[in-house]
Amino acid sequence: MRRLVPMERARELPERVVVRDGLRFPANPAIPIGYNVLFFGEYEPELRQLIRRFVKPGGVAVDVGANVGWHTLLMAKMAEPGGRVLAVEANPSVRERLSQNVKLNGFTNVEIVSRAMADRPQKLTFFAPAHNSFSAGDGHVVGPGDAPDRNAITVEATTLDDLIAEKNLGRWDFLKIDVEGFEWPVLQGGSESIARLQPVIAFEFNVEYAGRGGGSEALFRDFFGQRGYTVFASGRTGLRNMGSDPWPDCANLVALPKGQGPTAVVGEM
Repeated sequence: MRRLVPMERARELPERVVVRDGLRFPANPAIPIGYNVLFFGEYEPELRQLIRRFVKPGGVAVDVGANVGWHTLLMAKMAEPGGRVLAVEANPSVRERLSQNVKLNGFTNVEIVSRAMADRPQKLTFFAPAHNSFSAGDGHVVGPGDAPDRNAITVEATTLDDLIAEKNLGRWDFLKIDVEGFEWPVLQGGSESIARLQPVIAFEFNVEYAGRGGGSEALFRDFFGQRGYTVFASGRTGLRNMGSDPWPDCANLVALPKGQGPTAVVGEM
């Protein structure tokens, strides 16, 4: 399929609303999420398996870097009835599409947060591509080594701890973080709430981008170890306990608190 309809050609095709997991999703073939959903029916299926496993009716999920809502919508469905989803997206153009997709599916349990998450309240410079551009999913806080870009804007940032307190959440089941290298400050800003409420945490780790937020494998390991978490690499065949093994240079990782041990998930993905 990729040879028959490469992404370069697919960009010329119109957007189509498709139904996946019982959810309506406008799939724009000009961007990676839309292209994969339209032609292959999925995007990051291993992460969606985690959402199905750990977001239950009445549960609470936080999606940091929600993009246009591909994962947010599934979280909202799994949390019904009685659950809540906080969808954090700092890019105004992408956030508007996120809002449209939530409304398209009639969800009332999703609250969209228009701020970035960081280690302290502050103003940040943010690369904010248009929602219909190929790089729509690459929005990120501009790091010290990033070149200036005309799509950069200034955004307000808060912390996860402040957000959890502001929304008066006494329960927190699942946290997804995909912020193109700024994952470390996001985690630091949620340190107290993570220790207290012990959500399952799925996050992207990419050595190439990690400098934007100052994170490293050693820092992440120490953060999770101090809070009783075990880190796994997430793949389509299941979860692999990283133990003392070096982390991949680019991977989706999952941190499970005590009581959510490997026997609960390995072999079910």
